[in-house]
Amino acid sequence: MHPSLATLGTSRPHGPRSSDRFTNVKTLPLARLQARDDHVEAFKALAHLTRLEIFFLLVRRGREVPAGEIQAELEIPGPTLSHHLDLLRRAGLVQSRKEERFVYYSARSDMASELVRLLTACC
Repeated sequence: MHPSLATLGTSRPHGPRSSDRFTNVKTLPLARLQARDDHVEAFKALAHLTRLEIFFLLVRRGREVPAGEIQAELEIPGPTLSHHLDLLRRAGLVQSRKEERFVYYSARSDMASELVRLLTACC
């Protein structure tokens, strides 16, 4: 592989992960990888243990998850969960969909993939 390219998902020294949703990350020249303000906001949002746990749960599930299920799984009070989900949504890491009186959340794999590319580009 050319040294000026960063790739993810093409080879795994420790074997494949069964639930890896971000294996189709595009190869980009290092010169084209630049951090943007929305990347900074996403990293800031993930710099809190509760939000990181919420994000990991959504990534592992790989589907829309009702807020009540997130609350039950992580044992987070409703208002606190709403606050953290809103910060993750505003940072572009999760998306939400309202159906009647339920709100469903899912991880945005596009933003997560961008962050992974940024972190692995120089390694």
